Amino acid sequence: MSNGVTGSLDLKSVAGSLIIGLIAVFGLGWMSGTTFAALPFPVLSLLSGFILTGMVAGLLSKGETISEPVISSVIVSIALYFFLPGLNLQGFADIHPEHILLIGLNGIMLSFAGAWAGEMLQGTMETTEEVKHLEWGWVLAGTILGVMVSVLVSTLLIIVLGFEFTPLLIAFVIGLFLTGFLIGFRSAGITIMEAALAGLFTLVINVDILTLALVPPGFDEIMLALILGGVLSMIGAWVGEKIQG
Repeated sequence: MSNGVTGSLDLKSVAGSLIIGLIAVFGLGWMSGTTFAALPFPVLSLLSGFILTGMVAGLLSKGETISEPVISSVIVSIALYFFLPGLNLQGFADIHPEHILLIGLNGIMLSFAGAWAGEMLQGTMETTEEVKHLEWGWVLAGTILGVMVSVLVSTLLIIVLGFEFTPLLIAFVIGLFLTGFLIGFRSAGITIMEAALAGLFTLVINVDILTLALVPPGFDEIMLALILGGVLSMIGAWVGEKIQG
């Protein structure tokens, strides 16, 4: 773990994280809100923006700066509460102040998770010695990364190509492979099993999203997705380990 952590608040990190947060949350919210007519995907885009905010801040920081992006996410949540209704986006036409409040509270929590995952990917919070047991920190960080990438890529593909199942499948494939790759590339030691578990957890959350926002997948589709998710994440981790080594 890094020894360069100070007890004082890094105001530059707060300002940088705030700028990233405003751009990510309002930018993704505007793109999704102008494309979709219902709440699920626009809300997921907003939450992905909060995760992205924390993750980028964690990656760019020189020490452990988890508190700074969380502080900035509180400011972004306040801005979201007051300014989102005034944008008059079709995707948020049915949203109520209570919904925005809950989105903001969840966004603060996800920003913390994103910052923590960013620190893990940067290597700030990992020891240099090779571990022999399962690293649950990398499982959690990979799951956060996989869900964020899957939602962001699927939203962008739907906006660009129109709603089809194929873009969603492509997005999940990209998210799972990238999850495994970054775990294998950035972690110390062999983390193939961590990547596999992160891929499985990501797929479960993605299936939940599909079930709530779109059409529930069938039993065969769910089982196939879980198998492919684990395999793709392990392949990504293997590639990452090879490039690292």
